[in-house]
Amino acid sequence: MSGGELTLDFSDLLRGIDFTEKATQEAVKRGVHDSMDDLKRISVNIAPIDEGDLRRSASYRVTPKANSVVGELTFNATTESAGYGRFNYAYWTHEMDYKLGPTSAASPGTDGYHVGNKYLERPLKGEADKYVRWIAEEIKDAVGD
Repeated sequence: MSGGELTLDFSDLLRGIDFTEKATQEAVKRGVHDSMDDLKRISVNIAPIDEGDLRRSASYRVTPKANSVVGELTFNATTESAGYGRFNYAYWTHEMDYKLGPTSAASPGTDGYHVGNKYLERPLKGEADKYVRWIAEEIKDAVGD
């Protein structure tokens, strides 16, 4: 994660697939969209919460490329900090170790993930096999067995 952004690269999964077929391209886009929806849902529910700005800032985009599809999930939450200027707390809360505030500590998390740092990285790694399976299933459905 760099600056509050996480990019999913499914190029290994797509290697050897005929990406010139429109049906394949659309299937991969659907699979990546579904995966990004799920990753966003989990990440938002395990991101720290104080006033909710961090969680509300989550967004993703899916971009088709020549031979792949890229999904990007971002959290963009900044504030002005005395003596430091603009402070990117989306990045800080993802990367640093810290004690959760009372609202975050009381939040139940979701899908077996607790609220805290690495709120993008933990579900991405933990759900990666599921996302690969979803994309592969979409491709299989689109092009047949």
